[in-house]
Amino acid sequence: MTTTLRDDITPDEKALLAEVGYQEENQRAGTCVLVDQEVRHVGLADNAVEILPLAEALRRYDWVQDLMFGLIDPAEDEHVAEVAESRHAPVGHFVRVLEGAKVRLPIQLFTLLEAPQGRQFHHNITVIEKGAEVEMISGSAVPRSVHTGHHVSLSETYLREGAVCRSVSIEHWAANMEVHSYARSRLERNAHTTDSVIQLAPVKHHASQSRSYLAEGATANDQAVIFAPAGTTRIMDSETWLEGQGSRCESVTRMVTGGGVISNRATLIGGAAGVSGFLGCNGLKLTDEGEIFSVPALRALNSQAQLSHEASIGMIDQEKLSYLMASGMSEDQARDLIIQGFLNLDEQKIPESVREEVVRTIAAARSGAM
Repeated sequence: MTTTLRDDITPDEKALLAEVGYQEENQRAGTCVLVDQEVRHVGLADNAVEILPLAEALRRYDWVQDLMFGLIDPAEDEHVAEVAESRHAPVGHFVRVLEGAKVRLPIQLFTLLEAPQGRQFHHNITVIEKGAEVEMISGSAVPRSVHTGHHVSLSETYLREGAVCRSVSIEHWAANMEVHSYARSRLERNAHTTDSVIQLAPVKHHASQSRSYLAEGATANDQAVIFAPAGTTRIMDSETWLEGQGSRCESVTRMVTGGGVISNRATLIGGAAGVSGFLGCNGLKLTDEGEIFSVPALRALNSQAQLSHEASIGMIDQEKLSYLMASGMSEDQARDLIIQGFLNLDEQKIPESVREEVVRTIAAARSGAM
């Protein structure tokens, strides 16, 4: 049975969202679209999935109060405090997958900023109940008529015992926007996540902060593709806490600068016996302009924690370039192929249309068309 809160997403809005993963709702278990400061649309096609505006979820379930700011301090910084202290009802979505459900189709969640010079403050809460399995696709976008604005998002995700969540997140903001995003997740015993993050489009300043806490036997596998064309600054700060015995994490970030600035600080904390974790932080510079600053860090709090990392930053290998050109490729074709190999897109669970957009975007920046 399909239920709808409101159904006024226009064809133009759907076309815009398609660039960040939207598909028609008969191909999705659930859909939620936030536009500016309202939940514009909710649609459901699976009885094991619940999606509500956060304000409604707080009224309907008193226990949601305990989840809100359960993983992030309301006084974390001035942006979080502004959201926490607002006198207005919270704006955001509440998503729940019921215990034991094996959701066949993905859930899709999207954010649109359509007001020029608009300001968005969103707080989202997700709960995957015990033993449930689900795939989630989320995206953020602005119409081409919007050049600047400010977006702040808080996301708190709870995976109960044995839950499994595979997610893809694609962001496509405007060139002069300022974005601050905060993600928190708690994985209970034997829970598992696989996350792919795609950040490609120009943005003036994007600061993202994430914290994950893994209980006994929990596992997390994260992959990120980060691109900074000229005029873009991306600052990333992540921590993964391996708190439970035997918990594991593998996190790989691939960064490409076409003249912009990328700063990446990633930390693995091993706090229990038998935990293992790996950080991969690899950067590619397409021009002499721009900068990549990458700091992978390991922190062992237990003598039996096994943690490792690798980091590299370089430019396109001239020998590889010459070899491919000698085989008949043009220089542009050869460069694009090398970049695709570096990004390793085939191993990431992202839609084919998005993979094609990654290649087009980076090729346009490299040629100066962006």
